[in-house]
Formats: sequence, C-alpha cells, structure tokens
Amino acid sequence: MRLGIIGSGQLAQMMAHAGKPLGISFAFAAESKDGAIPVEGLGDIVMINGDETAEQLFNAMGQPDVVTVEKEDVNIPLLKDMQQFCRVAPNPDAVLVTQNREREKTYLRDLGIPTVGFAMAESIADIEKAVEELGFPVIVKSVEQGYDGKNQWRLKTQDDIAEFANHYDGARVIVEQWVKFTGEVSMIAARSVSGNKAFYPLTENCHKNGILLTSKTPASDWAIELDSVAQDYLLKLMDKMDYVGVLAMECFVVDGKLLVNELAPRVHNSGHWTQEGCEASQFENHLRAIFDMPLGNTKRKTPTAMLNLLGVKVTSDDVDIDSAVVHWYNKSVRPGRKVGHINITKTDSVDPFEVLERLEKQFYQ
Repeated sequence: MRLGIIGSGQLAQMMAHAGKPLGISFAFAAESKDGAIPVEGLGDIVMINGDETAEQLFNAMGQPDVVTVEKEDVNIPLLKDMQQFCRVAPNPDAVLVTQNREREKTYLRDLGIPTVGFAMAESIADIEKAVEELGFPVIVKSVEQGYDGKNQWRLKTQDDIAEFANHYDGARVIVEQWVKFTGEVSMIAARSVSGNKAFYPLTENCHKNGILLTSKTPASDWAIELDSVAQDYLLKLMDKMDYVGVLAMECFVVDGKLLVNELAPRVHNSGHWTQEGCEASQFENHLRAIFDMPLGNTKRKTPTAMLNLLGVKVTSDDVDIDSAVVHWYNKSVRPGRKVGHINITKTDSVDPFEVLERLEKQFYQ
C-alpha cells in the first residue's frame, strides 16, 4: 500500500508514523525544502511548484494507491484530475466545501446543523447592515485563507468599523455573530470507503490568540450530554458528503447547545491526544479509513490532556512526568508557530488536567 500526501508538515509526519506498522509507504508533495523538514526520512519527498499535472504528480509520487491531504488549502482541480489515477480521500468536493467559510456555513445551514448567525459582505455598508442584523460585537473573517486566528477581526463598536475600513479592500468576507459561549469542544470521526464509522469522544478545547493551546477529555460536565448530538451532526455530514477519512468538527457550547464553528477535512490538532489516549489514534484511523481497512477502537483508554507547543523549544528532559509524551515536529522555532505538543495520560500518581495546568504555566508564563 502506498499513500501520497499533499503536504509535508507535522500532520503528514504523524500519519507516516502511524502508517509504518500498517505496512504503508509514503510520498509527500512539498512546496519548499524547509516545509518538508517534518517528513524527512519518512518517505519520498516530491517538490512541487503548482505547474504539475495530475499525471505528473501521480508518477512523481510513485503511483500511490491513495492520495490524501493534510490541509484544506489545496488545488481542487488537481485533486479531481488525480481521481483518474487513484482514490482521492476525502473526495475533492468535500474538501472544496471546507475551503471557503461561506460554502461551509451554507452547507451546514442547509443540512439543518446549527451555526452562529452570519451574513456576507463586500463593502463597509454591507458590514454595517450585518451589524444591524446581528448586533455588536461581530467577527469579520476572510472567506478563504484563514486559520489559527489569521485574517479575522473583532469589531465591537462603530469606531472599530471605521478603523477596519482603513485597510479593508472590499474583498468578500463573512460577518459572524459573536456568541458568549460556555466552552469550545470538538469531535473527530472516521468513515471508511465501505461506509463504516467510528467516533472519538468529545474533546474540550482552549485557544490562545486564535490558536489551539489545550485539549482535554473527558470534557467538562456541561458538555457530557452533547456527545450524541455531535455524533448525529457528523453522521449527517459524512453521509451527505460521501466522506472517506477523518473529519473534525469544532463547536461552541452556548446555552447547553452545540453551534458548529468549523470543519476540517483531515486529521486535526484537537485529536492529537488520541495518540496516547486511545488504542487507535486519529492518524491510524484516517489511514485505515482511506485504505478501507477495519477501523480501530476509538474508545478513550484513560483521561488525557494535550498541550500545544507554540514557539517554545521543549524536550523530554523539560517534562519529568512518566505519563507525559513530547511530540516534536522538527520545525524551526518562531513565535506562535506550532512546533510540537505534549500528551499527558492519567495514572495512579498523575492527574493529567493538573499537570496540563502546571505545564501551561511553566512554558507560557
């Protein structure tokens, strides 16, 4: 079995680690030598510049049986053309939905899945009209190319709108209602080629400057009853999309209800805890799903927490805790960059949530 991954970052790295015991070989499509550092030694690296045809890339990657992605920002026509030569999972149409916030929110709404209130805008007048409808504050986001808090602006007053107008170029944006939420959660599910499905437990998340900082499971009491609701939403999405692979769904909890915020057609940062917390990680089950192998057990083995390492250099020597595992991506360290994460599992002597709080203070305060 051979897999071609469009991308060469840490998600590709962790898929490769999970795939080795399954007998899968890898090829990675990389846009730069620096960007390929995380996957060095894990498979064949193919440098791309955007001019390749699907056939050229297919052959350069060693004619893989399956091609998958590690990010949403990919060339959809290329993926569609690639389907002439091998399976592409998830399918390009599913990835297309998640590339664009307008398409994504509309898709969710049409399926009857609750989201925050939103309106589209292409002018300051449109934004002011949206504010009249939604009320202050609002979050203005680019419809594409926005992740980890990038290309997002919070507007709380008319003065904020005036300031935003100074640099706004009239590009189409989505204006979202700001909601006072109890917390943020996510759920990750896998669906195989044969249609078999598996769901990971609901995960509670905390962000810092728009970037995921911590995840823990089980989630707090206020989220426990929402596990089945999240499963229902993901089931509806995966079946409608004819989805194959791992799909992540990020949500706000507002007044005891789930509001879906974003989808990710790939393995996801909030599922990194599954590496130590479950028998089969999200990375393993993504591979199992796209190669139509039996899905692994997604039941949580023990309470588990994850701390993202954002622009901080950490080694195992810095974390003297038996049940803590440092995952390092081999990337150069710069402020705010995801360079690794730490998973902490519960033992007789370790409370992962207490350790999570302590490590967060150690590395960020």
